[in-house]
Amino acid sequence: MLTVIKNLLGYIRPYKLLTSLFFFTLLLDLAFVSLAPLSFKFIIDKAIEPRDIDTFFLILQVLVISGLICLSSGIVSDYVLAKLNARVQTDLRRKLFVQMQHLNISFFQKARSGDLVSYFSIDLPAIEGAMTSILTTGIQSLSVVVISTVVLFYLQWSMAIFILVGATVIFAGPYLLGRRAQKINAMYKEQLTSMTSDIQENLKAQKVIKGFNLQTAMIDKFNVRLKSLFISSYSKNVMNAQLERIPMISLLLINFTIIGFGSYLALKGHITVGSLVAFFTMYTSMGNSVFNLTFTIPAFTEALVSMERIGQLLNQPREETGGSESAQLKQRHLGIQVDNVTFGYHAKQPVLKQINMNIPACTTVAFVGSSGSGKSTMVQLLLGFYEPDKGHIRINGSSLRALDRSLYRGQISVVFQDNFLFQGTLLENIRISKSDASLDKVIEASKKAEIHDYICTLPDGYETQVLDEGGNFSGGQRQRLAIARAILRDPPILLLDEATSALDPISEASINQTFEKLSHDRTVIIVTHRLASITGADHIFVFDQGELVDSGNHLQLLEKDGFYKKLWDKQSGLAISHSGQEASIDNKRLSRLPFFRGVNLDVLKEISNLFTTETFAAKQTVIHEGEPGEKFYLIVRGKVEVTKWTPHADKQISLAVLEDGDHFGEIALLENVPRTATVTAMTPCVFLTLQRKVLYYILSKYPEINALVRQTLQERRK
Repeated sequence: MLTVIKNLLGYIRPYKLLTSLFFFTLLLDLAFVSLAPLSFKFIIDKAIEPRDIDTFFLILQVLVISGLICLSSGIVSDYVLAKLNARVQTDLRRKLFVQMQHLNISFFQKARSGDLVSYFSIDLPAIEGAMTSILTTGIQSLSVVVISTVVLFYLQWSMAIFILVGATVIFAGPYLLGRRAQKINAMYKEQLTSMTSDIQENLKAQKVIKGFNLQTAMIDKFNVRLKSLFISSYSKNVMNAQLERIPMISLLLINFTIIGFGSYLALKGHITVGSLVAFFTMYTSMGNSVFNLTFTIPAFTEALVSMERIGQLLNQPREETGGSESAQLKQRHLGIQVDNVTFGYHAKQPVLKQINMNIPACTTVAFVGSSGSGKSTMVQLLLGFYEPDKGHIRINGSSLRALDRSLYRGQISVVFQDNFLFQGTLLENIRISKSDASLDKVIEASKKAEIHDYICTLPDGYETQVLDEGGNFSGGQRQRLAIARAILRDPPILLLDEATSALDPISEASINQTFEKLSHDRTVIIVTHRLASITGADHIFVFDQGELVDSGNHLQLLEKDGFYKKLWDKQSGLAISHSGQEASIDNKRLSRLPFFRGVNLDVLKEISNLFTTETFAAKQTVIHEGEPGEKFYLIVRGKVEVTKWTPHADKQISLAVLEDGDHFGEIALLENVPRTATVTAMTPCVFLTLQRKVLYYILSKYPEINALVRQTLQERRK
């Protein structure tokens, strides 16, 4: 309880004038409320019994004037408290929001967005309610109790002692239940926060839910959550009822005691009738105040839990701001050196191992490798999202740790694979990277990103509103808007993390030409799995399982016949039309598939013509676990995730991420068996597919390869 009061005083301390005005007006209000019952003594003893009409009217005049002053003070205190509460809430919201902006990126990767929203939607309202309750009902009731106690001792000390003993009994119950009530409230808020997160997650995952036909599973999961919340809510309501019921019972017992004892004293002539009426009236006022005071106890308990939760967030370590060096960042041309860097998201689990690389200023480099190789993690280190566990990243020779992190990021533009659009207009979303940019500059950047013509077709043009994180635009359109945003900043360093993955082939080729033009006077770092797009890079760094396994330009790496050559061979021999709707594979590429290895190239040429093209949008399900398998898939373009449903965990677990040149579903070429996993497109995808009945036709036509293909497929299945 003291912790809550201490925190509330801390919240209102910056507003000394407003706080002083509130307590002054509240004091006038309380003085009248507390002392008004005492007027019965004077009216009865000084006016009614002596039949003194002048004194009667004089007392009434004093009461009316005092009442008007009290009423005016009460109205003023209401307005002042409303403003004080609003300012405190604004301060807390600002403090929480500012803290969130400066937290490490790792914090957001661990926390659910619903949990963070609950600080604003659940905890701050709890503090606001407690502040209103304590500064009105709490202070008023406590003041009435204190003043009434003094007056009661003045009227009859023996009965006042009974009341003090009774007050102790009234608060003993809530005090003893306090810790348990706090624990129950904490559990309730945790369950409520989890439910909020579940709903928020469900709303964002509707395509996946409908694609996997998970509606029933989601309802069952939500019902389980509701059962937990019901138990927690029930316990909280019972506890709050107990916190109110125990004082009420104690108050009734004290009432009966005081009525009997007070009447006895009046019968014996120890007190006057006026004193008895005043005592009962004063005690009734005091009893009501004590009872009202007990109503603030649940508010105290709830506020304490919320204050502890908010305190935990505010005490989270902030992101490193770097040092104070800024001279290097004033140069237009920035080079990057990575010296023996090792990093892991978890202790003793390195994702990057002893990485060394040199990226000269004004060069274009590419990070390539299979999914999970560490290339995107390297980008996050270059952005300063994380600090290396070992080694250093240097910008023009200065350690990134020593540079002003804010100024450093001001020299970078980044385009991620999944780009976020903010609520507002298209103009505001593009201009967010450079708030002072003119409309002409925005249009110029939009033209380079090839989104200007589309924007002009919209009724509101650049003033078109972005809805639901950009849900009213396609993935490709969102990507072009993000590219326009990056171009507008005109930075010394441009980071492109799978920047063209959501674009069709024509758009990708055109955007890559734009990036090539932009690379002449800046350092460009491209992260991609599509090797054909970075053949002109000055230097290519090849990652595999967290290690830098090779580097050089495209031709040098092909001559080395290493890991890069394997990646290149996997993706070469696949072609896609400009429209992105038709794909093909040559017989040499087909011969590198395990089950076609050793087959005559002329036969493979015939087989290659039997493949058909299929396209899938991002987040669309390619195959469902459990459905009959009848075709083989080869990824010509795009990225998919392979997942499997685990009943004991009641969720989908990720098995693998496949990219250009990878294949899946070859067991379906052998026999009709149910799919053992679900495959979902992570980006727009183009597949070459081969049906089992088509392969059987080829095998029947060429009996000499029948046994070879079947044997290889059987081995793959094992």
